[in-house]
Amino acid sequence: MVLPLISGILMHYFLSGSLTLPEYSIAIPLFLMMLTAISGKSITGYGTRWVFGLLLNLAFVILGFQLASLQNKLNSADHFSGLMNHDKALFSGTLDEPPSERTNSFRAVVDIDRIYQGQEARICKGRVMVYFSKDSVVTGLKYGDRIIFSAAPVRVSPPANPGEFDYAGYLANKAIYHQVYLKQGTFSIVNDYKCRGLRAFAFKVREGFLRIFSQYGIAGREYAVAAALMIGYDDALDPEQRREFSGAGAMHILCVSGLHVGIVFLMADKMFFFLGRRKKGQVLKPLMIILVIWLYALISGLAPSVMRASLMFSLVTVGNALNRKSHIYNTLAASAFLLLIFNPAMLFEVGFQLSYAAVAGIVTFQPHLKKIWAPQSKILKYLWDILLVSLAAQLATGPLSVMYFHQFPNYFLLTNLLVIPFAGILIYTGVIFLFFSLIPAFGKIAALVLVSEIKSLNWLIAMIEGLPGAVSRCLFVSGFSALLLYILILALLALYLHRKRIWFGLVLVVVLLLAADYARVSLKRARQQMLIVHCLNRHSVISLVNGRKHCILADSAVISEPALLSYPLEGFRIKAGLRTPEMVGFGVENPAGEPVYFYNKGFLGYHGCRFAIVSGEFRKPPPGRTIDVDFVILTSNAKLNADELTAFFPGAKFIADASSAYRRTLDWKTGFEKAGVPFHPVKDKGAWIMNFTDE
Repeated sequence: MVLPLISGILMHYFLSGSLTLPEYSIAIPLFLMMLTAISGKSITGYGTRWVFGLLLNLAFVILGFQLASLQNKLNSADHFSGLMNHDKALFSGTLDEPPSERTNSFRAVVDIDRIYQGQEARICKGRVMVYFSKDSVVTGLKYGDRIIFSAAPVRVSPPANPGEFDYAGYLANKAIYHQVYLKQGTFSIVNDYKCRGLRAFAFKVREGFLRIFSQYGIAGREYAVAAALMIGYDDALDPEQRREFSGAGAMHILCVSGLHVGIVFLMADKMFFFLGRRKKGQVLKPLMIILVIWLYALISGLAPSVMRASLMFSLVTVGNALNRKSHIYNTLAASAFLLLIFNPAMLFEVGFQLSYAAVAGIVTFQPHLKKIWAPQSKILKYLWDILLVSLAAQLATGPLSVMYFHQFPNYFLLTNLLVIPFAGILIYTGVIFLFFSLIPAFGKIAALVLVSEIKSLNWLIAMIEGLPGAVSRCLFVSGFSALLLYILILALLALYLHRKRIWFGLVLVVVLLLAADYARVSLKRARQQMLIVHCLNRHSVISLVNGRKHCILADSAVISEPALLSYPLEGFRIKAGLRTPEMVGFGVENPAGEPVYFYNKGFLGYHGCRFAIVSGEFRKPPPGRTIDVDFVILTSNAKLNADELTAFFPGAKFIADASSAYRRTLDWKTGFEKAGVPFHPVKDKGAWIMNFTDE
């Protein structure tokens, strides 16, 4: 059932712009199924059983399409964005989570439920990502508190630069389409709102655990790892820690997953052992185990990997209670089916894809890899199992990981061999610490042991990540190639198991297709020729791309601190296969070094097009003189208005980069619109791209 459901969700994702289905469409295959059921053996017989199966699959395809359509809350008539008008409004909503601290702000999701305009109050719905300024007093805010604010939420902008992380798409998968920034004094808090339920209780328990860590002196990097490892709270991790764990291939250790849920399952099973001895307890025990599992899932933040593991263990618990055994693939598929029914957008979350790929890889490949060698020693058998599980999981997640994160941890086997046993010990030590924290004397000893173990883990991770060649970075795999890699892996497995020509032929075809796709990408990279005016707030950055050569014209601040370009340009550079860029400042007076283009005193020639770069230091031409260029790039609050610019550069098209003030850009936009002159402000429309390859 899960495959046609996924097909329907994908159909909506790719075809929603051109294909719509009425709400009653799902009734059509269901009605036809009823007809086949009452029509007699001529249709429902063995030879025509495919008719019923086809209709059932069609019903699930339509169900997936309809559920994905309903997931887009913007289509709802009572979404707050459709109720806003030009009148000043007040928005009221409740916090869906406690605020988390970021570098420059606090962040929280707010569920809007009321909008006040004039004398009218309207019930509405919709989720907003709210950013509180650092000077705001938000530390006391908790889940369920109500806030009232007047700043109008705005749509989350799409990526401003090619290859940049699609934050708008990431939030849209969570049904969040708007954001708002609130300074101190621009909102009020109604924190007497009584929010009850398991979710509120879970947040209180999580806050209690974090408070215990702090009370016993666990701080800094040790606090961050303890919080992430035990309860899935990763807000305290600093970028350096994330880089080290990711580079060593151990990031999954800090994500609450099947390992953690499995330990909770075993502990709950032992905790409620006495219930199994009574007749009524045979029903109560599985219910209590499931309650504990899902309470832990709530505390750890309901990440896709946690929900997958929690659902699977819940299904296993119910099956054991009913003395029913199921195949692991069915259990895996059933958990995915239920999650996608609840939230179809979860299909597009990286965590969901990696979690299911890892488990599917382990259950598919590990039993066959295990036949290679059967060690007799228990220690060797334990270590061998860890290696096989790691290899199986990496086979299944490798293509996805490279496609999304553009890197591969080369020492993942060494990392998992050392870290997985360590992580298990740490989790048990953490549980013991939480129990002993009730007794201060024992709690201090347990805290010292836990801190020393985490320090050892951090040292181990840093050591592995620092080994030569630990990480292969800047890798690129297209979506088509990732799909081909999965087909190749499965075809190789089938060839190993069955040794038939058909599988050898499939392997050969897939390898040829991979080679063809690699050649296509390489040829495209060799021919690419672009000029890009990037959107980097308060800075001027222009990329000139010729094949895989990359030159960047930038202001002095970017030249002195190239790290500013990491976030906006890294994805583009990896996708385009560009080499390390040559950085050129706008103040140079000599050609930039490439025969294809030159830059001199504010003028740029590239592939037959002439550009003028106009800044605040631009000197006006003598009266009656004009400058013949094709494009004018306005930077650094150039002191010319639209009328003067069109007079000095007749026939040119104008681009304003992100270094100028918004007010100045708005004035240019108004002036150019009146004059009917093409104008592209990158702050509003994103990076300006001139692709010479298409011409």
